[in-house]
Amino acid sequence: MKKHRPLKLAEKGWNEPQIRRAQTILDRAEPHDVFFSKIVFWSAILVIIFANLLVSLILIPFLIIFNNLILYSIIILLAGAIGFLYNYLITDIGHLERKHHVAASIIIPLLALANMIVMIYISNRFIQDLKVKNPLHDPWLISIIFVLAFILPFLIDQFRTKQQSQRAYLIR
Repeated sequence: MKKHRPLKLAEKGWNEPQIRRAQTILDRAEPHDVFFSKIVFWSAILVIIFANLLVSLILIPFLIIFNNLILYSIIILLAGAIGFLYNYLITDIGHLERKHHVAASIIIPLLALANMIVMIYISNRFIQDLKVKNPLHDPWLISIIFVLAFILPFLIDQFRTKQQSQRAYLIR
């Protein structure tokens, strides 16, 4: 059961045994539920990796043309959008163990970081080959900005969930 659901049930007048019973019923994992959750999880991971690659390819022309504030704004906007998609897909999958969420929380940002570094090197190569009057970009700075904007929706959601569960605990 999602952490904020007991709070809503308590606000509607449910007592503690009713909330616990509902929680055990909703948290019960049937074998086919776990199997389909794993399929959805790995499919979501592939979608996020593909979206990350697509965004980094889309960023190459912007990396060649723009510099500083406009470029950083575009990077933050695109990374935030992909991060929101990542958070939505990964955190709402039920019947998964904590290790799946931890693995996804580590692997996906690392892949995003490595992917952005490679794409920045490629765009820097285009800048040199096309003799564009734009300075070369620092791959680490832009990659870290991308990853921070990418994980920000996840961190905000974790903070919001923690606040809601603390509120639910106080009501009980």
